[in-house]
Parts: sequence; C-alpha cells; structure tokens
Amino acid sequence: MKAILQGEVHTSSADRKSLESQLDRDVDALFVERRADSVSPECWSLGYVVFLTGVFTIYWVQEVLRDEPDVEQLSSVPVHDEIDTTIPVLYDRFPRVWIATVGLLSLVALSLALFAPSFGPPLIEVSPATSAVYTVVVKFVILGGTPVLFSGTLIGLDLRRLGSRDRDMADNIDRIATENGYETVVVSCGERHLEQLSELLEENGWEIEVSNTNHKLRTRI
Repeated sequence: MKAILQGEVHTSSADRKSLESQLDRDVDALFVERRADSVSPECWSLGYVVFLTGVFTIYWVQEVLRDEPDVEQLSSVPVHDEIDTTIPVLYDRFPRVWIATVGLLSLVALSLALFAPSFGPPLIEVSPATSAVYTVVVKFVILGGTPVLFSGTLIGLDLRRLGSRDRDMADNIDRIATENGYETVVVSCGERHLEQLSELLEENGWEIEVSNTNHKLRTRI
C-alpha cells in the first residue's frame, strides 16, 4: 500500500490547492487529521474544561482564517476524518506533572490579566484614557488566550515528547485502509506530523511519498 502525505499549515490556501492536486491522482481515499466529536471524559475536572475551551478556541480561529469549503466537498473519493486521538483520551495521556506545570504558568498569565495595573503601549506616550483602553484590550486578549496557552502547550509537548497522536493516526490509517482494500491513499496532516507519521507507516509496510507545506513561511504546526 502507498500513502501520499500532504503536509499543511491548517489555514493555508496554498496547501489546500496542493491537496486538491493530490486528489486528482489515481487514489482510493483521503485521510484527514481530524478526530471524532467526543468530548465527554470519564471524569470531568477543571483542567479538562480549560483544555477543552482552548482546543475549541483554536478550532474556531482556524475556521475563521480558512475561508474555503471543507475538503469533503472537494473530494470524489471516500474521506476518513476521524483518525486523530479524541480529546478526552488525549488529555488523559498527559503526565500529571505536565498539567500541573503548564496550569501554573497559565494561572500566572491569568493573574497578570486580572491584576496588572493600567499601562500604555510600549515606546509611545498616550493619554490616560488611551492607556486605560489599551489595558482593557490587552487584559481581554490575555484572558481569552489563557486556555489556548494551556491547551496549545500540552498538545505541543505531546507532539514532541510522546507522539501518541501520530501513533493513533498511523494505526487508524492502516486499519481502515486494510478493511476497505485501499491501495493508494492521501493523508492530509499538519507539517510537524510528517516525519513520525511517515516512519510509523513505513514500519507497517507502507510505501511513503511526502509533500511538504507550500506555505511561504514554512510554518510548522
């Protein structure tokens, strides 16, 4: 079996065009780095609620920045978009020391947003009224960004240290392709998943073709 891995920046229109060109080839299916809509853990906690809020905020920002139809509307082959680790399972895999440390850092950021005195933009002098407005805006951004900081840091640590999402995606791709008799598939995933995901699929006997992101900054997300 062969997998064509298309790396992307999740909001890049250039990468969407690259994915469309891959789908014009003779392929059997498309796998997309998404997860099932499961958010209910065995046990709710404050940390999980903050993590869930941050993840949904990231999703929302990506949807706002990506002003294009879903890839499912562009594909003429079957699309499998529940290959990524579900949110409750992913959170449960984080070491508790990670959650505590990142939670403490996020709490510090939240404290700055709530209790910092009024301040103005750096390097320029402004009126007290402008300074007050600037302070409110900055505090609002920090307040809203705290869950994103918490979630994004934990997800980044998992990607660099555990790689559990890549293992889950590789296993799901292999299982679904085998069950459906696919020979050649396209896999759309974030650029930083390419290296480990390709290695894991190769270990399962796949032939791999990798296409990197076309984003001008080569941002790796």
